[in-house]
Amino acid sequence: MWSHGIPIILGALQALGADGPPYPPSPMILKLTWSPEVLKHPRRPGDNWPITWVDDDLQITAYGDGDGFSGRTPELSLGFARIHGDPPHHRAEDYASDADTTKGGGSSAIKASGLLMVEGALYLFVRNYKPRGSNDYTNSRLAWSKDRGAHWSWADWHFADTFGCPRFIQFGKDYEGARDAFVYVVSQANDDAYAFSPDIVLARVPKDRVPDRSRYEFFAGLDPKGDPSWSPDIEKRRPIFTDPNGTQRISMTYNAGLKRYILTASHLPPGSKETHSPAFGVFDAPDPWGPWTTVHYSHDWSGQVRTIHHKFPTKWMSPDGRTMWLLYSGEGSFDTFCLKKATLDVRVARSR
Repeated sequence: MWSHGIPIILGALQALGADGPPYPPSPMILKLTWSPEVLKHPRRPGDNWPITWVDDDLQITAYGDGDGFSGRTPELSLGFARIHGDPPHHRAEDYASDADTTKGGGSSAIKASGLLMVEGALYLFVRNYKPRGSNDYTNSRLAWSKDRGAHWSWADWHFADTFGCPRFIQFGKDYEGARDAFVYVVSQANDDAYAFSPDIVLARVPKDRVPDRSRYEFFAGLDPKGDPSWSPDIEKRRPIFTDPNGTQRISMTYNAGLKRYILTASHLPPGSKETHSPAFGVFDAPDPWGPWTTVHYSHDWSGQVRTIHHKFPTKWMSPDGRTMWLLYSGEGSFDTFCLKKATLDVRVARSR
């Protein structure tokens, strides 16, 4: 296992236990309370739901293995929709795209893993990409659109050995409030979106050069001053996060009200070897590379039902950061567009 590059006391890790959360409790978010109610779309439009904030009322999302909100025929492995408003009064509508892909089922056709709107440009990462002449579906590929996802251009490169399920770190509307002039990409540290990796990796690229593979840099640990090191060599990547119970279908969003990065990740309960899991964790940090602390960690978050692709859209965070809505999907009745409200108890800084 790679070294974090972030100092961690071995005794503290041992005290947490191999089956427990991988990081100590959050010093800021003292408690996360889930609403007992799940808002579910009444039919099955699809799953996965990467989502990005476009303008005041609009978000764009993508779905897989479904017929959309209007019951399109045939079902799609990759389709797109617009989401208007805020829960519980949000509404959704499908729209056509030249990237629409007929349903292949499971890993046999491309599915969206990440979406990001940056100053009018919409970027998409797809997983399960199979290069021409290959039978290998464990790759990811970038596309971009200048007309909000109606027409797409595709990169002539792809990630093969890692970044198998890449997600963009989300900031505010149209990338407002971003920390700097870079776009950041995170992924479980393997090439297979259906496998668990103990590690999560991070890349960045100038926001005006996202299609240019030569401009990508990879987090390579912390230097002696504690600042992040970046390398253009993907082989020098180091993890930003490690969970011995594994990570899969992760997401990261910036909570501007709390000035914290919120990471979500599925993991495997001890002894499990399933493809997906009811286990789920929420973590927070001051920077995308950490240091991470635990907000919520459960081996049976969704009971007997396996759930996937959890994320907290930035549009649905309250101005003070203390209310968020989790968007996810799963199996059975959760195999749809699901929303669950989270309320945070936050430590208030004392004035001096």
